[in-house]
Amino acid sequence: MDFAMHATKLAVADVGAAERFYTALGMKVAARNLGGEAEVRQEQTWLSATGDTGSHILILSRFLELPAPPRPAYPGEVWLCFQVPDVDAAVAAAMAAGGALLRAGEDRPEHAVRAAVISDNEGHHIELVGPMTGNAA
Repeated sequence: MDFAMHATKLAVADVGAAERFYTALGMKVAARNLGGEAEVRQEQTWLSATGDTGSHILILSRFLELPAPPRPAYPGEVWLCFQVPDVDAAVAAAMAAGGALLRAGEDRPEHAVRAAVISDNEGHHIELVGPMTGNAA
């Protein structure tokens, strides 16, 4: 059996605001839809790095018949992790789009990356990783 990750679904209170945040980080809209029935009726935006559904998809989903999920407390249960070409530029874009800084960009030689931790506009935790810069912080 072939196995591949298809998507990660993120429950959000405001699909439009979440879409604006993630597209500011560089994701592209692959699809928008409204569907389902009863308690699984959802408004969704599907995002991917390429703008199509052939790569891993982040599904921003608002369950229309259920209350919005509570804001995650740090460190939370799940983090999204994105590889970006410039960690510090991605942090700046996230802050401009309503995100929050949890850990500033720092070269992490033990992992051969520069890493930062942010949260999106609804408090979901995101680790950004990219090339090391040679800067201590």
